[in-house]
Amino acid sequence: MAYLLYIDTSGPESLVMLLKDANILSKRINTVAKDHGQLINIHMQEVLTDAQINWNQLDVVCVLNGPGSYTGLRIGLGSAKGICYAHELPLVLLNKLELIYTAIPPSSTQQVIGILSKAREQEYFFASYAADRQIVTLPSLSTTQDIAIQQTELNMALYTTETELQAEFEAISVIQLHPEHIARVCFNTFLEKKFEDLFLSEPFYLKNVYINKINKL
Repeated sequence: MAYLLYIDTSGPESLVMLLKDANILSKRINTVAKDHGQLINIHMQEVLTDAQINWNQLDVVCVLNGPGSYTGLRIGLGSAKGICYAHELPLVLLNKLELIYTAIPPSSTQQVIGILSKAREQEYFFASYAADRQIVTLPSLSTTQDIAIQQTELNMALYTTETELQAEFEAISVIQLHPEHIARVCFNTFLEKKFEDLFLSEPFYLKNVYINKINKL
């Protein structure tokens, strides 16, 4: 039996869950992106309180580490690292595109599957996978044209969790990323001991980070 803490502040909606093995004991959701930093610590404490366990009983911390909002990714990973350092816990980092891909039911066809998430206007976080679950295209920042070319060349089926992308791509399927699926992936990754280096771990952002310089008088 293991207790797992899951953190996702990578997008407009945050999710914090406490798991017992692959079962969800408690969860909190915030739908206001600007409040992620303010609520993350409150929500983590609340899910532990719901289950009547303390921080020392945790076995691992899992984070959805991108791609996504840079500020959101820093909030989630920073919080997770603090907990792992303080309580000597291992860290699991999940990739959003791969997580979406694993939620798609296995197909009997050999069709390549592409996973999309909106990055900015006419740009998308993108990765593609073969039927045997091998990576065809590594997670990258791609344009509409890039994806259209691959879709034609590879006879690729497109999937996303974002309904608004249906207006931008004619043939794209929208699926839901259920918390229950996330819980199973977290637990399986924990069992496989796919842990990350706490010191070297950083947000998987993909986009270039632009910093506004302050003009000094």
